[in-house]
Amino acid sequence: MSHLIKTGAAALGIAMLGTTPLMAQTVAQNAPQNQQQALSPAMRADIETGLRYTLPGDFLPRAAETLQALQAANIRPPNSTRLSLQQTISQIASTPGVPEILNAHGFTPESFTMGITAFGMTLAATNGQTLPAGFPAPNPSNVALFHTHPEQVTALMQAMGTPPGQN
Repeated sequence: MSHLIKTGAAALGIAMLGTTPLMAQTVAQNAPQNQQQALSPAMRADIETGLRYTLPGDFLPRAAETLQALQAANIRPPNSTRLSLQQTISQIASTPGVPEILNAHGFTPESFTMGITAFGMTLAATNGQTLPAGFPAPNPSNVALFHTHPEQVTALMQAMGTPPGQN
């Protein structure tokens, strides 16, 4: 199955751990046609939601600061690899200490999860990785945000534990 398929909900866990390579480096690799067709309607909807989500203009620096605060608090999120976006949001909301840190940085569990998901998918798609057939291109305003603030993209990648050259 394509890494794009596995990514949406897993993005938050990877970001919060800060020690695992950014999933976006392999998010949108081509999947064999039969695996693309095997996606459940719910998984397809999650991926499309992540690709269409609009990042707030100040998302990049706030997300980097949030990740640093989560790492400083030594918060280890539960594994969300096989969860839907809604299940991940619920799990993040119930992880002790996380809602308070997110709130302090202007996020809810939903806005942070969706933002990190959109960030990872946009990063992959803007770095030459091909989206599986039938999926929309990343939100154009997110692509513009990346082009306007490349240093903030790099800072967020570093906060996620990925050196800039490994995207």
